[in-house]
Amino acid sequence: MIASPCTGVCQLDPATALCLGCLRSRDEIACWGSTTDSHRLQILANIGRREAAGHLRVTPMDGT
Repeated sequence: MIASPCTGVCQLDPATALCLGCLRSRDEIACWGSTTDSHRLQILANIGRREAAGHLRVTPMDGT
């Protein structure tokens, strides 16, 4: 099983509708627990493309 990219900063950016912590969409977050590893890899690739496009992740204040 592929680990979730969740960082514990669970807040959607109103401008992009992406999580500020993990850069997943609401739908990607919702399906993570019940989807296949193949789909999880696709979601991780989406996150990589979002980072490459300049989206920044917010890190937790406690450093976790």
